[in-house]
Amino acid sequence: MRSLIPKPTIVIPVLIFIILLFGGASIFSSLENWRYLDSIYFTVVTVTTVGYGDIYPQTDIGKVITIIFSFAGIGLALYFFSLIGKYLFREQVKRELIRKGRVKENKGVIKIWK
Repeated sequence: MRSLIPKPTIVIPVLIFIILLFGGASIFSSLENWRYLDSIYFTVVTVTTVGYGDIYPQTDIGKVITIIFSFAGIGLALYFFSLIGKYLFREQVKRELIRKGRVKENKGVIKIWK
């Protein structure tokens, strides 16, 4: 039986990414007097490097925090998305090997034949 709990290598970055998004939204909401939804929108647009420019910090401290947040957030977002891509790729390769009969899975143990 396969475990429904994701591996810790994915869980920790996902939690850090979520904390970064909501923590950043809380900071921007209080510093810039934005609605919380606008702050979430700004953090997502910033870390995904979309950068529409429709919402941007007006205060000096908000601009400084944005610079720091961008470096941390963009790096973490790239890492987060690469982990998801790596996981999806491995699952696809595993399914293909199982389909071709080169891999057998028994109670979580995988045996590979050449």
